[in-house]
Amino acid sequence: MSEAELSSKVRRAAQMLLYQRHRVPGVKGYELRRSLGRGYMRVVKIVRTELENIGLTVKIMSEDGSEVDEGDEERLSTSRFFVVLKDSLSLYDASTAGWSIDDLAGMAVTLATIVSRRGKAPRREVERILREKFPNWKAELFVERCVRRGYVAVDEDNNLVLDWRSRGELDLQKFLQYVLGAGGPEASTQP
Repeated sequence: MSEAELSSKVRRAAQMLLYQRHRVPGVKGYELRRSLGRGYMRVVKIVRTELENIGLTVKIMSEDGSEVDEGDEERLSTSRFFVVLKDSLSLYDASTAGWSIDDLAGMAVTLATIVSRRGKAPRREVERILREKFPNWKAELFVERCVRRGYVAVDEDNNLVLDWRSRGELDLQKFLQYVLGAGGPEASTQP
């Protein structure tokens, strides 16, 4: 492959990885292979290296929410490739990226409820908790938005579970530390 051809493929791959379709980021592996050819993983590795210079990285997540090894050819074609931040996002930066404080709070409550219930929470229970702080229509909207954007999935029993995007974009350990630390000793005024 010539230098010009490789450069063109790297540019095309970067554009594809930064696409958003219906508020869902990235592209499936088979789409990359169709556009870039059989050696698409080599191109993805070059894009990843370039993006890491500016604080971004490429994640590869399967439909079940687990990270996929680059050598697993079978799973790569159905996996989603997308770009995430390497570092944490400040609250100001999140608001400039289109997330309102209410959206962030609704998603945090939704995810925290699911995680606190060992990864599965009844949808009605999550919506009830959200209704304690938000209007009914907004509570339902938060849950629907989390589902549409791939942060949460609904199983056959109408339970909410973490989906591929929350596993790929969020550091769940750090998230739990923030949630559990919110009512910790620093917040308390009693001796």
